[in-house]
Amino acid sequence: MKSHHDVLNSCVEIFQTVFSDPKLVVSEMTSASDIADWDSLAQIRLLMTMEQNFEIQFSLDEVEDLQNLGEIIELILKKINE
Repeated sequence: MKSHHDVLNSCVEIFQTVFSDPKLVVSEMTSASDIADWDSLAQIRLLMTMEQNFEIQFSLDEVEDLQNLGEIIELILKKINE
């Protein structure tokens, strides 16, 4: 079972990979408005990479109202601990 900390660390690595910036710093409060390149295409790439990494599937209903990385982490934890 992965901890909140484990999921956060994995998500930071995913953000650094998707945005091609190994020095990118993100926190649970990071939202699309905080990262210039975080557009709808980047959102899809982020979520697809997270699905592959954590071996889960998101539904459109689950992801359409996500506001920040913290909410994404909570959703991932819910799905991997089902």
